Amino acid sequence: MKRFLSLLGLFLFLFSFVNAQNGKVTGKIIESGTGKAVSKATITITSLNLSTVTDSLGSFEIKNVPYGKYTATVSGENYESVEKTFELSAETFSFSPFELKKKAAESESLPEISTIILDQDDENKDQNISGLLHSSEDIFTSTAGYTFGSLSFRPRGYDADNRGVLINGTDVSDAENGRINFSDWGGLNDAMRNKQIYMYYDPTPLSYSNIGGVTNIDTRASNYRKQIKLSYSLSNRTYQNRIQLTYSTGLMKNGWAFTVSGSRRWAQEGYVDGTWYDAWAYFLAVEKKFGKNHSLALTVFGAPTKRGTQSATFQEAYDLTGSNYYNPNWGYQNGEKRNARVRSNNEPEFILNHIWTINEKTKLNTAVNYSFGTNGWTSLNWYNAPDPRPDYYRYLPSYKPDYVNHLDEYTQQLITNQWQNDVNTRQVNWDKLYAINRLSNGEGQQARYIVERNETKTSQFIFNTALNKEVNEHITATGGVNFKLYKASHYKILEDLLGGGYWVNIDQYNEQDFPGDSASAQLDLNNPNQVINKGDKFGYNYDVNMNNLNLWGQGAFTYNKVDFYVAASLTGTEFWRTGYYKNGRHPNNSYGKSSIYQYFNYGIRGGVTYKISGRHFLKASGFYETKAPLFSNSFVSPRTRNDVAKDLTSEKSYGGDASYIIRYPWLSLRATYYYTRFLDGTAIISYYDDVLRTYVNNVSTGIDRTHQGVEFGAEVKATKWMSVIGVAAIGNYIFTSRPITTVSADNGTIPDSTGITYIKNFYVPSTPQTALSGGFKFNYKYWFFDINANYCDNNWLSFTPERRTEAAISGLGPGDPKIAEITQETKLKSGFTLDASLGKSIRIKYKYFININLSVTNILNSKEIQTWGYEQNRFDFINKDVSTFPPKYLYYYGRTFFLNIGFRI
Repeated sequence: MKRFLSLLGLFLFLFSFVNAQNGKVTGKIIESGTGKAVSKATITITSLNLSTVTDSLGSFEIKNVPYGKYTATVSGENYESVEKTFELSAETFSFSPFELKKKAAESESLPEISTIILDQDDENKDQNISGLLHSSEDIFTSTAGYTFGSLSFRPRGYDADNRGVLINGTDVSDAENGRINFSDWGGLNDAMRNKQIYMYYDPTPLSYSNIGGVTNIDTRASNYRKQIKLSYSLSNRTYQNRIQLTYSTGLMKNGWAFTVSGSRRWAQEGYVDGTWYDAWAYFLAVEKKFGKNHSLALTVFGAPTKRGTQSATFQEAYDLTGSNYYNPNWGYQNGEKRNARVRSNNEPEFILNHIWTINEKTKLNTAVNYSFGTNGWTSLNWYNAPDPRPDYYRYLPSYKPDYVNHLDEYTQQLITNQWQNDVNTRQVNWDKLYAINRLSNGEGQQARYIVERNETKTSQFIFNTALNKEVNEHITATGGVNFKLYKASHYKILEDLLGGGYWVNIDQYNEQDFPGDSASAQLDLNNPNQVINKGDKFGYNYDVNMNNLNLWGQGAFTYNKVDFYVAASLTGTEFWRTGYYKNGRHPNNSYGKSSIYQYFNYGIRGGVTYKISGRHFLKASGFYETKAPLFSNSFVSPRTRNDVAKDLTSEKSYGGDASYIIRYPWLSLRATYYYTRFLDGTAIISYYDDVLRTYVNNVSTGIDRTHQGVEFGAEVKATKWMSVIGVAAIGNYIFTSRPITTVSADNGTIPDSTGITYIKNFYVPSTPQTALSGGFKFNYKYWFFDINANYCDNNWLSFTPERRTEAAISGLGPGDPKIAEITQETKLKSGFTLDASLGKSIRIKYKYFININLSVTNILNSKEIQTWGYEQNRFDFINKDVSTFPPKYLYYYGRTFFLNIGFRI
């Protein structure tokens, strides 16, 4: 017994001795010059593989550190990394307030990036992630957003609905199509500057993130530095001028903080003829801290915008006008340019956040978001009259009438001369449209031409709450609830009668195809032959309702050599349509409430990081999830009826990635391989067929895809002032199934047909699958200069299912060259660009800052880079001639510049 007690005493002595040789390291990180606390800074003791991040007050603590001498590396987003040597010889070592210097290019003259792709609009086109949402230290992510973004690049080829943006924890994606409408906060660059970026499957503290990653924009007033900032920008892109003013109080002693910002962007004409820009933006953030544990924050913002747009068109039209930036949307009216296709958007948002610090290890963030407003676009409409669009394919020299293979040479030359010499031939002839309408007035008939506005009126309520609990020094648990109520009204409004007297709410094409059947021609049987005046609704009128409830949770585990996480999500979704017009073609299936479609979905994911050392890491992640079909891919023709796609089901996806990461003060590198499968997708394409004289709907189900590839990004600090950057994205995105496609005509002139679409092994279109960039960054005494060379390739034309069916090649014998011509996929032209930026930051008496930045894109003025395009959905089934309905394209802008001058106190 004595021996046992002696051994026990010896053990306790040794245990206390060992523990006495371990201590902790604490400190606080602040911003040099301002004293502002730096949150989310990373402190790493390299030789021990120990690391932590600072809290909202800039404080940190690392426990269980053996006594000895060490080097700690401190880094933060947009801050210069530094190393500090220290010796732990007592129970606690505390750094005096540790100062981090802002990167000069970020703190004093952040270049304002205008991403072209967000301003070139087409209703069939995805919006791509804007470069303004990428300020991560990951060089691949920032380059993919800024440099590649304007070239229609989509990271990993994922669709827009697989990427997410949160504002103060609330999801601001469009409920119907999953996309992000960046124009809702356009022009608020300063106000939307504070961001946290979570890549791909990484865990987030506020939501179960999208597989394409998520960006959370933090607009709490206390997180803005105290400042007054005024800036002016000059550009030759989508807008020419921008002025922006921001005022922030910072967090005051009484616990209040305020930030106010506003901007104006405008252009009488942008880079493309006939385009113009008229946008305002406003922002207000108010926060009140109640003691140490509670904070209430209100954010209000909006960006009412109107702009004349450009549309894709035929290569023949570009060649006839001698410009790849020909725009068919405008024409002269009384000697002034007028655009027929005007985009408008005004959807303000109100966000209220309550942040409850329950204790030092537990925090609850609750948010309520309400948004409302309208968005839409105008277009020409006509009744019993020629098509007013100048680039209508029958108006081109290459047009082939039914009775001949091509127009005679004299007629072709005549049309060519008119296109090249008569502006009223190649552009909208507004004066002619007014003249024709005046003649109709004289005959007591309805207008032949009008401008209509397709409008969506939205209302959305979001509730989100997320609990973050630090269970112990190794485990952090996070979970939350997200609830979304969405309603949108879709309708058309008569915008301008163009001198006409009135319009009638009937379907002119049905009237031509079924003469004498007045009932089927009615767009609303409850109001037959309704006379429409300016400002009235007509054409279609229906509501979309969507409800979504998401429950999620995740656990993050941190140890000396290994970090890992697991996460899970449960989601319930329901949606339905409510029609307010009783359509004459679908009298029993258009008016009133449709069936309610409900889906239960789930997702699981996890990841592990192995710390080879404090500089080298191996990381792997994986996921499996199901996802309810989007409303936009569910209803066959919501403008006319309640029908949905056959066998509508949830999409499944699974995949993973593996990365090797290096982090030195002089080298940052990430190399990643990824693989993703998408199964049971649905796509709906609706288009007007002028042969059938009706809208036709192609509904494809059972779409499977594989996305795999490699991402590489490296930044080497070659000298104290210069860094070398290299980025590569090499992907292989292909379809792996033969979907079932159903074709239906709204007017019922042809029976519905269902068949196989032969697109297996086709490339996924509308994004470059190869993107490369290399360049240099110079930063010397508040001067900075960047130059990048960029290359994009393997971008494919968006294709129509019609040409990949048995019907498209029926009657052609084996080996007929037309088979390949009809069915093969078209590759867009590759592109090489050279971009550069130059900036200077001037500090006056340590209080005033003047920031000047000039960026030039596409320095070599290459005008042959095709960024996007699509095949027409019509096909010449009789002659099997693909040139009858040629594709349409958009081109990357030539040389453009953006000059920004800012003054800050």
